[in-house]
Amino acid sequence: MGFLFTGLGRYLFLRTLSGFGIALAAVAASILLVDVVEQLRTVGSRTDLSLWQALGLTALKTPMLIEQTLPFVVLAGAMIGLVQLNRRSELIALRASGVSAWRFLAPTAAAALLIGVFATTVLNPIGARLYERFESIQARIEGENQSDVVTRNGVWLRQGDATSQTVIHAESIDQNSTTLRKVTFFVFEVREDGALSFVNRINAEEAVLRPSSMWELRSLVWARPGEPPVAEPVVSIPTTLEANALFDTFVTPGSLSFWRLPAFIGAAKSAGLAPTRYELKYQSLLALPLLLVAMASLGAVFSLRLQRLGGLAGYVTMGIAGGFVLYFSGQLAAAFAVTEVVPPQIAAWAPALTGFFASLAILSFVEDG
Repeated sequence: MGFLFTGLGRYLFLRTLSGFGIALAAVAASILLVDVVEQLRTVGSRTDLSLWQALGLTALKTPMLIEQTLPFVVLAGAMIGLVQLNRRSELIALRASGVSAWRFLAPTAAAALLIGVFATTVLNPIGARLYERFESIQARIEGENQSDVVTRNGVWLRQGDATSQTVIHAESIDQNSTTLRKVTFFVFEVREDGALSFVNRINAEEAVLRPSSMWELRSLVWARPGEPPVAEPVVSIPTTLEANALFDTFVTPGSLSFWRLPAFIGAAKSAGLAPTRYELKYQSLLALPLLLVAMASLGAVFSLRLQRLGGLAGYVTMGIAGGFVLYFSGQLAAAFAVTEVVPPQIAAWAPALTGFFASLAILSFVEDG
């Protein structure tokens, strides 16, 4: 590791960061172009959206999108940095001076590690905060007042079946999305002709959605037409809503930062929920620095071939293909975790560890035979 603090180590470190910067600029420009068009196509098709509003929405999403594309940024940046050294014959000079590839690739891995730590601890919280604001602004622009979103008028939900329908309104909802505050239930009966007939209204201080598909109402008052109100301390009524579905509807993993996830996961488990998607997000953020090191090492290994020997483009192509395979294997593992086929810890760490050890194995074969 002492090589990193030498003049040559610092130079290679800066060259690597330069490559990362070039790749990041290209990715950011692509995100801006593609997402602005997407905002105009989707949101703009439902409301009058100006170009400046579309740019503002895209700017709020950009940190989160950059975080998602960081593996490709690091992969491309490592390749760009080494290819530049190759074209300037600096890589040949390093080889001729007897510097091992293990030593001059260490700055690349170190740069990727630092970027990964920064992305997890700084970029992700910023991106989560801005994405939460993006969702709020987008809902306000579209003017939506659907039954399953939080608006300025509180929370609106709808449940029911072929015989009854219930409209639920609450002033607020807690962070684990299963407890409603200051809630009112409007219960309707579905008549034979399909029309709704009002049955009763329930006002409650609190309504908790239990995993057993029951609303537990506390400090409530029944109000039926033609009858005096009846107060009761606790009543349970059935529901067609599922706790996990409601939980996933109100809070998306992208809107929770790395620092908030542990407490959120703990609160969800205490409520009897299965926060698999949020555990996967947290473990993925923990594994991100190692994943970026694996991507950088993989890109660097396939960029070591000297340009004068020919075939460099083919090796670079193989490196890009290897990066894509590693990334999409991670996406596949995440899909298995969401369906609870594998634990979130394995799904998050297995691709990063596989890519890291694979790059070490390839480098050992290329460098030491």
